[in-house]
Order: sequence, then C-alpha cells, then structure tokens
Amino acid sequence: MAPKEALLHGGLTPLPILDHVPKPIEVHRRRTFVTCGLLLLAWIANDVALAWIHERVPRGVPPLPDLWFNFFPELTGAIYITEYLMIAVMANAIIVIICHQHRWVVARRVLFITALCYGYRALCITLIQVPVPSVHTYCAPKSESADFGVVAKRVFGMFSSAGIESLRQRVLCGDLIVSGHTLSLFIGEMTFKQYAPKKLNWLSYVLTGCSIAGIICILLARKHYTIDVVLGYYLATRTFWSYHSLVQVLNFGTAEFDKSLLARTFWAPIVKYLEADAPPPSMFVNRLQWPSACPQLLRRKCAY
Repeated sequence: MAPKEALLHGGLTPLPILDHVPKPIEVHRRRTFVTCGLLLLAWIANDVALAWIHERVPRGVPPLPDLWFNFFPELTGAIYITEYLMIAVMANAIIVIICHQHRWVVARRVLFITALCYGYRALCITLIQVPVPSVHTYCAPKSESADFGVVAKRVFGMFSSAGIESLRQRVLCGDLIVSGHTLSLFIGEMTFKQYAPKKLNWLSYVLTGCSIAGIICILLARKHYTIDVVLGYYLATRTFWSYHSLVQVLNFGTAEFDKSLLARTFWAPIVKYLEADAPPPSMFVNRLQWPSACPQLLRRKCAY
C-alpha cells in the first residue's frame, strides 16, 4: 500500500528510532553537603573570633566620627525592626531554595556564597577592633584570661541564638568591620531575585525595600558604623555576582573559564567542583515545585 493510501485508510507512519537519547543530568547531593560544612565552619569562625576579640575591644573610648551619626538620632530599638525584616527576607529566600526544581544546585551556590562572605567577615573582625558605635551599648566585663573554656562558653551562647538579639541579648562586642545583618539581608534578597519565577518579580522589589529599610534601622540603632554596612553590602553583592558570572563563563568551556579574570580568585576552582553536575542554562529554569516527598497533588497545584 502506498504511503498516501495508508494515510487515507488510517495507517500510521512509524516514528524514527533515535540512536542516542540524552540522559537526564544526575545531581550529586554530596556537593551541597560540602557547602553546608563550609558554612558551618564560617559560622563557628565568626563566633570564635568574636569570643576572642571581646577582650581586645577598646573600653572607655568614645565612638569614632561617623557622618550618619551627625544627622540622625539614635533609636536603640530599631535593631529589632532590622531583625524582623531580615527573618522575612531570609524566609522567602529559603522557601525559593527548597521549592526550586534545581534545589540542590541552588542551595549549594547560596551556601557557598554565604560561607565565603562570613569567612571574610571573620577575618576582618579578627584583624582590627574599634570602639563600639554607641555609648548605650552594653559590653560584658572582660575576663581575666580568655582561655579555651571562656571562649567555648561564649561561642555556645552565640551559636544558640544565631546572633539575633531578639532571641538572646548580645553582650559581646567587637564584630563591627563588616555588618553580618547586612550580609544576610542582601544575600537573601539577591537569592530570591535570582531564582524566583518571573511571576514573583513584584515580591523581589518588596524584599529589596525591606533590605534597604533594614540597613537604615541598623544605623539608627547604632549597632554598626556606616562603613560596616557599606562593606557588608559590597562584600555580599560582589561575591554573589562574581560567583554567578563564573558560572556563566564556565558554560563556554573550561578554557574560557581559565581566561576569565574572575578565575584568578582563590575560590574559583571550587566553582568548577560545585558546578560539575549543574544543568546548562538552557535547562535551568526558575520553576517552583514541592519537593518529591510532598503529595503529588500539592506539587501540581503549587508549581509555578
């Protein structure tokens, strides 16, 4: 029977059989757990640094001159507004990470960027100590000797509250050079903006406003000098953008990656390791869905 006659009689033309069917990319979760370990180390490094430098912070010295302090009054309770905004921004970012269809890749990127930023912060607060920016800031008395037991007790107290004053009043002083609240605010804000679906673009502007309001409240509460906030913003944004720029360059091949000036950073080889099994840009779509452990019906209804 001719092909035309076969179609008239309801015949079906067989589809060609592909010799090679591309396999789905298998994402190895161990890379994400490695970044979890790096973040934990950076967190502990910050707490240990603060517990140690508390003994070295100048006491009885007036705050350093700051242009912001010349024009705006001190509002000590404003720090709680910052922390509420920070929790809201971070909660939205965490939801996007957990519900992203490439959640394991997104999580490892954000965890590594956060670990890198807080690692830099631990180094900065260890290198230099300045007077506290407010005369109303309470600093616990110095110990006779900052031995291992004293430092460990302080670290445990800070670790249990994650540095949030709403959970536990802080009594240690010295972590000023880079604002940790600013790091958390803008890493959370950029994570949401980078990985949320386009339908949620409006919410990214809300979170940007929350981040800006948060750093204003930090300065009003005089928990940091203006330079601390500026350095926190600069460190968070440049690290986040540099990492994702390296990811884009890596998609053109290892040779192009090695030619990039950003590849001169000491952490560029880690980007190669973390992105070894990441989907290419053509397959990386910002789509939210419930994790596989959730009921199928909920995942279909809530997917973007």
